[in-house]
Amino acid sequence: MIVPNLMVTEMNRSITFYREVIGMTVTMMMSADRDMLESGQESQAVFALLVCESGQLMLQTNASLADELSVFQPDQRPIPAGTVYFRGMDPGAVQERADEGRILKGPLVQWYGMKEVYLQDPDGHVICIGTPDGPAPD
Repeated sequence: MIVPNLMVTEMNRSITFYREVIGMTVTMMMSADRDMLESGQESQAVFALLVCESGQLMLQTNASLADELSVFQPDQRPIPAGTVYFRGMDPGAVQERADEGRILKGPLVQWYGMKEVYLQDPDGHVICIGTPDGPAPD
């Protein structure tokens, strides 16, 4: 299983986005002291694990990643690279919950038979929500 770990600048803002717009559930949050946090303590979290369907996503603050890996700096801004693809979720439902300014493209049915919507999270990471909608190409 591949689980992306996205760098975020404001954990509370990112958790709110992934929970309210994407429809994920927070299963774990940790403080800088490695203490487990409860719901309502999102602003104290430096790490969070979220799930939806059969997928998982980790969020970690830039300062926390810098503590773990010397290639990062505590004040480093996230550098979005590629797209995080959520397959099997309803693109239309996500579009309805998202602020219009976050939508980059869609929803539309792509040439390969997937209905998709592309949007950006609060740190600029590109997220694609897709579900089969028609036959795949031969």
